[in-house]
Amino acid sequence: MARKLVLLTYNIKPGVPLEEYAEYTRSVDYPVFRRNPGIQNYANYVVRQNARGQEWFRHFDLMFVDDLDAFHAGGKLHHGDPAVLEHAAGWRERWGHDQETGWRTDVNITYADEIWG
Repeated sequence: MARKLVLLTYNIKPGVPLEEYAEYTRSVDYPVFRRNPGIQNYANYVVRQNARGQEWFRHFDLMFVDDLDAFHAGGKLHHGDPAVLEHAAGWRERWGHDQETGWRTDVNITYADEIWG
């Protein structure tokens, strides 16, 4: 059966040590997302090197879900799960912008269907 993928692409606040963000991902981010029963698999990645071309993002999350419409939740996203929505808002506050410089990341969310075979 073809899998359903949610792809999140983004950057984190400039100057944050990668290990600090990685520890947050392991200890906070993974547990929040992985306890949602509609998420089959969730993992975060950091781009090591661009071999050809340049992406605008350095970080991305791959999230396989049971149902993309259920994930979208009428535009609420994240299955409308209050715990995940609260976590996402906290993530944006801590990692997604810098008050001192005004920097803010885009967080793009893309839904994809696997070409199964």
